[in-house]
Amino acid sequence: MAYVSRRSLVKATAGAAAVGAAVTTLGAKSSVFAAPALIQSTGSQVEVKYWTSFGSGVNGDAQTKLIEDFQAANPDIKITPSIHASYEDLAAALVAALQTGDEPHVAILSDVWWFRFYLAEALADLTPLLSAEGIDTADYVQSLYTEYSRNGGQYAVPFARSTPLLYFNQDALDAAGLDSTIFAKWSTFREAAPSLVGGTNEYAFGFGNAASYGAWVLQGAVWAFGGRYSDEDFNILINQPEAVAAGEFFREFVQSGNATTTEDPQTDFVTGLTSGILASTGSLGSIKSAATFNFGTAFLPEEVQFGCCTGGSGLSIIATAPDEVKAAAIKFLDFQTNTENATYWSQTTGYMPVRTSSVESDAEVAFLAENPNAQVAIDQLPKTQPQDSARVFIPGGDQILGRGWEQILVTNTPAQEAFDAVADELEGEKEAVLEQIAAIEG
Repeated sequence: MAYVSRRSLVKATAGAAAVGAAVTTLGAKSSVFAAPALIQSTGSQVEVKYWTSFGSGVNGDAQTKLIEDFQAANPDIKITPSIHASYEDLAAALVAALQTGDEPHVAILSDVWWFRFYLAEALADLTPLLSAEGIDTADYVQSLYTEYSRNGGQYAVPFARSTPLLYFNQDALDAAGLDSTIFAKWSTFREAAPSLVGGTNEYAFGFGNAASYGAWVLQGAVWAFGGRYSDEDFNILINQPEAVAAGEFFREFVQSGNATTTEDPQTDFVTGLTSGILASTGSLGSIKSAATFNFGTAFLPEEVQFGCCTGGSGLSIIATAPDEVKAAAIKFLDFQTNTENATYWSQTTGYMPVRTSSVESDAEVAFLAENPNAQVAIDQLPKTQPQDSARVFIPGGDQILGRGWEQILVTNTPAQEAFDAVADELEGEKEAVLEQIAAIEG
């Protein structure tokens, strides 16, 4: 298959450089798919090299089971997994591999990485593959599926998709004589916070840093105050009054001594240091297995309005994969996200069911009746919105925004000052994205 173009990978920002993505060009082979009549059935196996970031704990065990089950059902296809420590490590490795020709055939790509590889024309358009395999794409939860649609093509299917949830220590609430209604608004939570501090609970709330997706979980909080990071046309809005009001609110929350910043919000929550955190629905399974106290989940608090975004990762096929491998790979994507396995994955890990048929299945209905914390995530999903362009489409945008939050929450920098600096940096970084979008999409 001949190379049809070479496009620059969007230049690395400081945040992207931190994960080793300082590469300037990618060679992208054509993603046009000509389906072979059949995957060869002569006893030989088609190997699909699969890069994933789920290799340990509850989520890793669930990923291993899906791979083993697929191979048992498809003996003519061999899945060769490669485990990476995080979404960032995987993406940085993929940038390097695309330069050397050592790239995988299938990769899990997070919300802040898939678009960069789309711009580099490194992802196959799944549309003809999905059609050839007869996959009912209408069964995917459309708010999740369409986030990977660009310019008439489909560049991933949703897999480990999530929203932020508010996790709280139910025992701490009970001891304080409070209930979950305190989380209706950020202001009512902050007012009640002193009552949640005591014993092993040193803080009512723990904020994460840039490395722990602090800008992702706080995006909905900015929306709750009427602000945005940006709009869909890449107009940067982070330093406007509404977003600044959110920043000041949370700066004061930390300065009150009732909230803190932490390197690992989930660990500090399950060990009882904090009474509440914002974390992914995909953390539900691991928190459930580690917490030694009763805990609950709640919608993200409102303020002047409700705000919550989607997140997580999808499964993409790399454009350079041979046609026969693409035909095998799409079977694997379908298997991991079919009704039965979307249900299993969601129930085991806490990630969202990505198929409507899964959400409506008897197994899921029964599970949710017995697991109200998981029901909260399902109920919140229809209220979510796609993320602001500044975070997911500007390379390093998540880290730029996260560092701004750290200035506010860790060093007590006034929100206007911190967000003005963030806005200036995002303004400079967005130009390369707009140029590449224009070149690819017109």
